[in-house]
Amino acid sequence: MTKPIIAITMGDPAGIGSEVIVKAFLTQEIYSACRPVVVGASQWITDAASQWASSLTISSKKRISECQFKPNCVEVLEVGALGLSKIPYGHPHAEGGFTAMRAIEAAAHLAIAKEVDAMVTAPINKEALKQIGFAHPGHTEFLAHLSHTKNFGMLMVGGGLKIMLTTIHLSLSEAILTLSKDLILEKIRLTHEALKKYFGLPYGKIAVAGLNPHAGENGLFGNEEITKIAPAVLAGQAEGINVSGPYPADTLFSRLKQGHFDAAVALYHDQALIPIKLLSFGNGINVTIGLPFIRTSVDHGTAFDIAGKGIADSGSLKEAVTLAASMAIARKRFEKLL
Repeated sequence: MTKPIIAITMGDPAGIGSEVIVKAFLTQEIYSACRPVVVGASQWITDAASQWASSLTISSKKRISECQFKPNCVEVLEVGALGLSKIPYGHPHAEGGFTAMRAIEAAAHLAIAKEVDAMVTAPINKEALKQIGFAHPGHTEFLAHLSHTKNFGMLMVGGGLKIMLTTIHLSLSEAILTLSKDLILEKIRLTHEALKKYFGLPYGKIAVAGLNPHAGENGLFGNEEITKIAPAVLAGQAEGINVSGPYPADTLFSRLKQGHFDAAVALYHDQALIPIKLLSFGNGINVTIGLPFIRTSVDHGTAFDIAGKGIADSGSLKEAVTLAASMAIARKRFEKLL
């Protein structure tokens, strides 16, 4: 099977994105898994390579058809702007935010047009994006807007775990108020879709976490399990989804790690992220499910505090690229069965 083409967005140029990209290209893991192309500003990638990966050749391209995907060469689809190289590391800058946005937009359009098989995103800086009037909370919402996607979810992958978040960046009190049978059922469906299309598990076992201690203990410690979570689980089962729960969260993720389940649905941000980061800190992967294309992302930010110092770890980016490639291959196999 032909290796999938993966578009890697540069991220905010003032952060560690360019550094982790060139460091990742120094290894054979990227080339072994896929045909990679960076979307961004070649002058910034060139600058990063001169500091941390001098053996690499940087080649600017205008379209995918020009790429040759040769090892030790980073091919960059150009979306940069004049003067970009003057942006200092470690500080939010409007032009950096603009370039990061353009890279995301370009890669998404390539994915929608099926010129690439998946996209991987390096981190962006919300302050820099705010300076240019960016109207979305982050990558995920922007990609949903570009692809006209209504229902989407964040699937965290790492440490042998796959965990879908029901709510994401909300206060705990807001998250609890936001929970509903319909919302939880939507995330169960998205998890089922992910296992079926991207992980080769059409009958994958999905576990749903409880919200309260001991999953509510039959209403003794809260009734959300009775009124919202269990009804969503029953509705998923009625649709033929292999889902069960709610399970006490204090034991669920250990059971997930042991292989009793293939994925879990968590109800709020930290419930999902604590086990992921405990087992794979620095190498976790954020996968957006529900988009009409594959998108994975590093599980870290722009790290302005260490940007430009040469100490950033490229592990999460390599994991995100190799996962995107394996998901693209699994999707092609799934589509052949239809």
